[in-house]
Amino acid sequence: MIDSAAEAVTESPTVLCFHHAGGSASVYRRWSDSAILDVVPVQLPGRENRRRERRFTDLSALLDLLEIELADVMNKPYVLFGHSMGALVAYRLAVRALEAGRRLPESLVVAAGAPPHVPTLPLPLDSLTDLEIAHALAEFDGLPAVLLDRPEWLGPLLAVVKDDIRVCQSNRVDDTTTLPIPIHAIGGTTDRLVSTAYLEQWDRHTSREFSMTTIDGGHFLTTDNSEELFSLVERIVRTTVGSVSIP
Repeated sequence: MIDSAAEAVTESPTVLCFHHAGGSASVYRRWSDSAILDVVPVQLPGRENRRRERRFTDLSALLDLLEIELADVMNKPYVLFGHSMGALVAYRLAVRALEAGRRLPESLVVAAGAPPHVPTLPLPLDSLTDLEIAHALAEFDGLPAVLLDRPEWLGPLLAVVKDDIRVCQSNRVDDTTTLPIPIHAIGGTTDRLVSTAYLEQWDRHTSREFSMTTIDGGHFLTTDNSEELFSLVERIVRTTVGSVSIP
C-alpha cells in the first residue's frame, strides 16, 4: 500500500497556465503538447473558444469563477504559472486557496508580472481613444509595436485588452498576503514594462524559497522566447514537487 503523503510528493503536478492581458490560452499550445509536463492552459472568458462568454472587468468576480472551474485540478498536486496579468491571477488564486484552507500549489511561477502590491499602469481607459491606448501600451512594451501598423486589428484586440486592464486595476494593492510556498520570478532582459527591480519585490510575498531569473526577451516571453521559458519552468517544477503540505 502506497503512503498518501509519499504519493503526493512523487505525483507529477499539473501546471495551470494563465495568459497575459489581451491574450488567450493558445499561447501555451506548444507547451500543452509536451510530454515532459502536464500543462493545462486556462482560457479566460471572452476569447477564442469562449468568445461568446462575457468578459470580466473585476478580479474578484473572475476568481470566483476560476475557483469553481479549476476545483478538481487544484485538489491534486499543481503549480500555478502566470505571465503578466496571469501572474496576478495566479497569485490571487493561491491566496484564495490559503484563506480557504484548501490545497496549496507546489509553487507559484510568475513571468514578466508585477508583484501584487504594485499598482497597474494607470491608463484612463474611458478618456483615451483606442489608438492612444495602443501607443501608450506599446511605449512600455505592453503591446507588440507591430500592431500599431495594423489598425484594423486594434479595435477587436483592444476591447479585450481594456477589459483585462480593468481586471488588473481592480486588484487591491493594499491587501496582500505572504504565501507559504516557493515563488519563482522570471523576467525578460529587455522588458520595459516589468523591470527586474519589480520582479525582485515578489520576495516579500513568500515565506519560503524565492528565486529570480532573467532570460533573453522583452515583456512577451511566452512568444519571444517560449522554448527557453518552458525549459526554465520545467526545471522549477521538478525541483519544487512535494515542497508544500496539504492543509
